[in-house]
Amino acid sequence: MIQLEPIKGFFYKERALQAMYPMCMLIVCEGSGFLCMNSGDYALLKGRIFFIPEEGLVRLDGEITSGYWLSFSSLLYAEFLLQHLDPQAKNLFLNLSFRDLDPQKSTKTYSLLEQLKKEIDHKRDMPFLAQYLSLFLGFTAGLDGYLAALTLDDLQQVMRFRAILEQFYKQERSIQFYAEGMGMSPGKLNKFLDRVLGKSFAVLIKDRIMREAEELLLHSDYTIDEIAALLGFEQTTNFSTSFKRHKGISVLQFSRLS
Repeated sequence: MIQLEPIKGFFYKERALQAMYPMCMLIVCEGSGFLCMNSGDYALLKGRIFFIPEEGLVRLDGEITSGYWLSFSSLLYAEFLLQHLDPQAKNLFLNLSFRDLDPQKSTKTYSLLEQLKKEIDHKRDMPFLAQYLSLFLGFTAGLDGYLAALTLDDLQQVMRFRAILEQFYKQERSIQFYAEGMGMSPGKLNKFLDRVLGKSFAVLIKDRIMREAEELLLHSDYTIDEIAALLGFEQTTNFSTSFKRHKGISVLQFSRLS
């Protein structure tokens, strides 16, 4: 559901680039010429990232000395939209758009892409890759302002934490488990999360569980008992109490309002 390949060479607009999946991004590290689409021709400039609409045929007329061609499924994009509810996120791939990154952001972007390539090659599972991709899109599109100020190491650590959380939040609640996965002590992990995300581990895992609870209540046929079990609650009453504390209304009230 995701493909990332380095791209370079001379290209002619008679031939379209091949994409395995419908959502596409072209990241130009060094290049000259144009990206040609029905809506017009767009210059291939150093540090320019293109967000390409699903129906667009991508033709290049020029040379890319160094770059990346990324395509991914709508399913992976859906995870990004769940985490970014503002209209800018929904419109990101509606029409062709691009961002020009300064040298510092470009360096971070290329390093993150190389790490993403390694994760894909290691055949990481889809929840892991979905979290990595979601944060990468938020960073490159400028939708997650807090990420821009982070060092490359911090960015990679945030992406790693979010990927581990996504994979295990239904079964594992202990900070010790996540700290071991991050190669940190529990205290160091909590300090890191508070510094870079402004939230403690306990708040982050509760937010993720409750977000999934809302999705299941809205878009599934599971009963409340079944949702509680799916999310790792031993008792439905524990789930109902946690949900009311988080949302301010009961599970039944939320279901009726929705």
